[in-house]
This record gives sequence, structure tokens and C-alpha cells, in this order.
Amino acid sequence: MLTYSKQTKVHRKDRPLILILMVIIWISGATFFHEPWEPYEPFVVAVVKNMLTTNSWLVPYINQNIPYLEIQPFYFWLYALIIKLGHLTNIVNAIRLINSLLIIVLIGLMGKVGSGLNAFKNGRNVVMILISTVGFINNAYQLSPNLVVLLGFSLYLYALQQSSQRPGLSGWWLGVSLILISLNFTGEFILIALIILFLLPLISKNWQFSGYYISLSLGLMVFILIFGSYAWQLNKVDHSFFIDWEHKYTDIFAFKPFLWWYSLIFYLYTLAWYLVPSFILVGWTVYKRRKQLFNDKILLVCVLLTMSLILCACLSPSQQEAKIFPIILPIVLLASVEIDSVRISIVALMNWFSICIFGVVTLCIGALYFALCFGHPIKLLHLAKFYVPQYQFNFNLWQFLLALTIMVLWLFMITRKQIRGREMISNWASGITCGLVMFVSLCMPWFNSMLSFQDLVKSSEPYLDNKATCIATYETNSIQSAVWYYYANIRLKQTNNPLQTNCKKILLGSEVNQLINYPGWHIIWSSQRPIDTKHYLLLERDD
Repeated sequence: MLTYSKQTKVHRKDRPLILILMVIIWISGATFFHEPWEPYEPFVVAVVKNMLTTNSWLVPYINQNIPYLEIQPFYFWLYALIIKLGHLTNIVNAIRLINSLLIIVLIGLMGKVGSGLNAFKNGRNVVMILISTVGFINNAYQLSPNLVVLLGFSLYLYALQQSSQRPGLSGWWLGVSLILISLNFTGEFILIALIILFLLPLISKNWQFSGYYISLSLGLMVFILIFGSYAWQLNKVDHSFFIDWEHKYTDIFAFKPFLWWYSLIFYLYTLAWYLVPSFILVGWTVYKRRKQLFNDKILLVCVLLTMSLILCACLSPSQQEAKIFPIILPIVLLASVEIDSVRISIVALMNWFSICIFGVVTLCIGALYFALCFGHPIKLLHLAKFYVPQYQFNFNLWQFLLALTIMVLWLFMITRKQIRGREMISNWASGITCGLVMFVSLCMPWFNSMLSFQDLVKSSEPYLDNKATCIATYETNSIQSAVWYYYANIRLKQTNNPLQTNCKKILLGSEVNQLINYPGWHIIWSSQRPIDTKHYLLLERDD
């Protein structure tokens, strides 16, 4: 079991069926239907629902007459268009299903790009490293525009790789990729993508060929035509919203040198966990290919993309993960090319570490599931009930069989003999997949009850009178605007001064220790989720 003899001749037994099965099971965790969760899901669901019911597509709304400006409007079209064409009724499940299809396309594109690099059967390595990287899991297992931007960058790399063989088709792919990249609601990513396109032929002769220039010209034409048309229509329909949109989109850099150094420390700290285990393998790739790294055209693009993302993130006016998350893709590609040459001592260390860490994770998940099923250990059950006091466990055979399947697959992977570089990565990927899927299959109902707003909104419905009632809020596009619109079909009316609103009721969200005192108003309902630091109040005007 798990032998590492250097004298043993290894017979490569790449099993694509196991890879396909693991990816399907991995994606099933993201597809697992549940109620909308913060931070983005309630807003995405609410905006898409508004688009479908009002046919107001160009400018997104949740509140009455207050545009939603936290996410690029283009993003919502992807979901609303597919739902409308498919005549889908359950908006939440439809959005999550579409999101899962985007994950499949993204993983497939990255596998295709990896197959074109100078390494043996490298597409499988890329997929395994990608689905085991913490940053990708963080973006794929939540509903946010980040996934679409990652899809854009993966298509961007694939279009560049295919420009020598299919310049016409790759030009269309490049144009679509730039549109998807532009869905990020500041312009640094699209700026980086465009600058790299113009830099490549200047710094490398490998990019000085007619096929690249054809792809570049066609891609830019498609992007300018679509993006320019959207901006022109937006300005024509709602000029004030366009000005706000333009300001937010162009707010890229802050010229504060002290802030730059602080940002560099912040992002180095963030990437230390965000790129696990990819960054370890990148170091090995740079060491092994330090003289031939740029012989591969796409690896040159990966290096430029990595450096540009770090530089722009440090120069940005705020420090947050959203400023640097596309770095996952170039790092994964760089990490993949020297897998088979990793020293056996490093392989053994990482393999045993992954077995230990994911073994502990699965035991903890199993203990939580056992506590929910049978009430023991009692302390763990009390802890679970603290967050969801009303939760009632119901056994589900299909969820149990899914958890059992991934557990058997993980045990099969880690008990193989003669482990080398790529087997180490597949073991790591199977361990992460095992932990994720066991949690979502066994503990998802409990976790969903903890994060869902459904019970909260239902408890307020007896105090809402009817759906025609005018209910105000003073928070622009707040979480209550999204969840009450989705669950109760009530669009809150925005007001800057609650005391001067014409509505008879006000719905507010505030911190628990915040004192609410509005003369002439009294509280008729108040509640909160056990996990939340905010509580929600419904106020009614005194007669």
C-alpha cells in the first residue's frame, strides 16, 4: 500500500473514466439545489426574477425605481435568457443548474488548454489541480460573477492557443472571452486582457504570425461591437444609471504608495491559502523549466497574466479577494507541466498529508451526520441545534448513496501502489471531492436551514397584510429587498427618510445591538437567523 520505491518501474494507468466520475461528483456538490445564500445568490435570483416578470432587461432592479449596481448588468442576462427560452419555472434551481453547466464548460476548456502544453497527457493534470485548488472551490461553490469571469479567461487562453490553427474561429472565441471577462464590475481584468494581447507580438517572436493578427483583429471587432452597443443603449435608456455604471467600471487604480505595500502583504497572505496546493507545484515548475519556461507560448501568457493581476490588485483602491481571483487559472497551468518530475520525497509528504487532513475532515462530517441521525454525541447535536433550533432530520437514501460512492472512490484512490506526481494530485483532488460531496450530501439540509431566509420571511407574512401593501426601506438594494421580493413577491419602496414615506410600513435590517426608535412608528414584527448578526424589523405607522 502506498509504496514509493525508486527502483520500481511505474506503469502509467491513467483512467479517464475515474477522472470523469470525480468531476461529475465534484460538480454535483455545486449543483445541489438549496435556497439562495449570501452574499450574491439572493440578489441574482431577485434581479433575474424581476427581468423575467417586468421585461426590463437593460437596467437591473430589485427595489422600485432603484437600479442594482453591485453586479455588472450583463451578467444577469445569461440566466434570464436561458430561463426564458427554456420556459423554466423554478428560478433558483434553474440558475444553479445553469451555473453548474458553466463549471463543466470551464473545466473542459482548461483541460483542452492543458492538453496543448508541452507535457504528457497534461489535460488530466490540469483538471485535477483545478478542482483541488481552494480558490476555484471557493468560486465554483457559490453563485457569483467570478465564475463567468473565470470562464472568460479560460476561453481567452484557449482562443490564443488555437490562433495558429484556427485563426478565424479563435477570433470569435477571443471576442466572446473578452465580453465574459468584462462582466467583472471594474475594468482592470479587461484592461489586463487587452494589454497582454498587444504585448505578446512585441516581446516574443512566437506570436508574430498572421493567424494571431487575424484572431486579434476579429476578436477586438466582436468585443467592441457588442460592448459598445450595450454601453450606448444603456446611456440612451437611463443616462444617470450609465454615469454611475461608468464611474464604477473605471474606478481601477488608487495612487497611494503606502496603500500599495499594504496591499502586497494582504494579497501574498491571501494567495498563501487561496492557491493551495497549486503554488507548491509552481515553484517546482519554475525550478525545473527555468531556462525553457517561455518556449511554450501559453506559459508565457500565464506568466504575464499572473504578474499583471498581482500588480493591478496592489494598485487598486481596495483590498479584497475579488481583485485577484483569476490568478487561479494561470497558476494551475504553470503548476501542471512538471508533475511527473516531482521528487518522490515531496510526493510522499504531500500524499500522506492529504490522506491525514481529508481523513479527519470525513470523520468530522460523519460525526455530525451521526449526531443529526441518532442524537449522539449529545454536545455535537446541541451545537448543531443552536444554529438551527427548528431543524428536523429526515433520512434521504440518495444523499446517503452519493456520500458512500465518493467515500469508496476516495479509498480506491489512496490505496493505489507506486504513487508518483500525478497520482499524488489525483489523491489530493479525490480527498477534497470526498470532503465537499460528503458534506453537501449528508449535511446540506441542516446547513441550508442555517443559511436560508425562507423561514424568516414566512414568519413575517402574517404582518404584511397583502402583497399590494406599500412597504418601504431606507437601505438601497439591501438583503431584505432581495429575499422579501423572492419569497413574498414584495418589492420594497426605497426612501431616504423613513419618517417621510407615504407607506404605512417599513422593513429594516439592523445590527442586534442597534437601538431602533422612530417617533410615530412601532415594531409589529422582529426576527433574525441564529447565525446572523443582523435582525429584521417590520414597523407600522401609529394611527
